[in-house]
Amino acid sequence: MPYAKTYYTEFSALLSPEALEQKLPLVPPERQARIETAKRPETKASLLAAGLLLNTVMKQEYGISAFEVATASHGKPYLVGRGDIHFNLSHSGTVAVCTVSDTEVGVDIEKTEAPHDMMGVANRFFSLLECNAMLMSHNPKEAFCRLWTLRESYVKMRGMGFAIGLSTLRCDFHRGVCTMYEKEVPQNDAFFRELREIEGYRGAVCTLGEASHSLQSVAL
Repeated sequence: MPYAKTYYTEFSALLSPEALEQKLPLVPPERQARIETAKRPETKASLLAAGLLLNTVMKQEYGISAFEVATASHGKPYLVGRGDIHFNLSHSGTVAVCTVSDTEVGVDIEKTEAPHDMMGVANRFFSLLECNAMLMSHNPKEAFCRLWTLRESYVKMRGMGFAIGLSTLRCDFHRGVCTMYEKEVPQNDAFFRELREIEGYRGAVCTLGEASHSLQSVAL
């Protein structure tokens, strides 16, 4: 059975200018450039954390210390020359996640603080049934993040970016397991593992086909 291994890290220590300066040379030049052009310290720290986490995971999981990352036509990153390894990154708040797999994979993490215009966003992207279920849940903000991360992980797994409109998607749940519908067609090759273990966050991993899953915390 294919596997999907998710690693996460808390990176609040990287918010200091001293930590940024010390760790910046450890990530590839392309990511360094993105970090240096970012305006907010939080953005700089999250980009740095994602890069450092990828380095750590590649070394720990595969024994790889040198690798090249390129971007596909719709923006999905991949490892050059390593079609056997798939990965995806996400970050929110002060947590970054990296999922590696031997099949196509997407991951998304969100701090359970819904946007200011939560219902405006929900009405734009969620079905009426989803909106009603969200409002009737015991924690509408967390329910919003659940629906959002499931969509984002699916879109990232497909590697099509905004070519797949989030409003064309619908989550249907049977005994707590999500089936994704795209333009009302069930996507039976997309399998989800929801991340509930990280306090204050909701996340989702989507794989192409069923996979075994694990979750591990790492320090940068």
